[in-house]
Amino acid sequence: MDVKHIFIVGPPRTGTTLLARLLAGGEGVLSLSEPFHMHAILHRWVLGGFYWRFQKSRGLRRLRLPNRCTPKRYLGFLREMAGANGFDFLVLKEVFHELGLKRPFRNFDLLDECTTGGAPVVALIRHPGDAAASTLGLLRWLLGKHRGCIIRLLWPSVPRFRNDNHIIRWTAENWVHFADWSRRRRLFVIRYEDLVENPDETLARICEHAGLPFHKRMLEHHRHNLTAFGGGGDPKLILCRPRPIHTESVGRGQSLTRKQYESIKTTCGTRAADFGYSL
Repeated sequence: MDVKHIFIVGPPRTGTTLLARLLAGGEGVLSLSEPFHMHAILHRWVLGGFYWRFQKSRGLRRLRLPNRCTPKRYLGFLREMAGANGFDFLVLKEVFHELGLKRPFRNFDLLDECTTGGAPVVALIRHPGDAAASTLGLLRWLLGKHRGCIIRLLWPSVPRFRNDNHIIRWTAENWVHFADWSRRRRLFVIRYEDLVENPDETLARICEHAGLPFHKRMLEHHRHNLTAFGGGGDPKLILCRPRPIHTESVGRGQSLTRKQYESIKTTCGTRAADFGYSL
């Protein structure tokens, strides 16, 4: 079966996991969140165990991960898994993180290669102040106290930041890098704010661009057990009971200190205006 794959790409905390989950509610869509990131940070046997559990829990036909799993063969495995289970579309969501990070977390080269392959790409962007505040909150939760010690023990390559201001600066610089990259690639760009404030129209536009049939069921993601969605991403969407689409996170950048916000304004000002954001 010929499976069409679609990429969703955006900086951290820009709504990429939400969009991947929404699209999973479509007809014949298998949606995987950060599969290439998992491929980079997990040992092959751990990654193989994830797909074995994923396929078993979703009642899917089980395919084994290849032994010599290069990125190209890995994509082939994902497409084969989708086709073997009757899916016509494969949505692959990845977070764009490049500057100042060592492998396996930096992934610019991989994403740059993916976007030149002819598959539809949806680039998601968010107000840089809101994205920075949300990234800061997530990293504080993930890497703080005992939880952070356990995560670093399991994954020693997890990036290290000196303090909150370092996180804000990195987020702003990475955001600008993504903005320049998406413009240079002439990608189809959607603002997070438009997705949550006007989900019907925005999601229909995304589906039209990606060649996916649009279904109202996509907007009711919190009411259904999505058998065709899995992977990593936003813990609140992956681990907790999903909520209806809401706008509570719009304007989150107001929680930043004046110094942090000025840093974002200095770094992102011109690019932010290009996407209709005021700083």
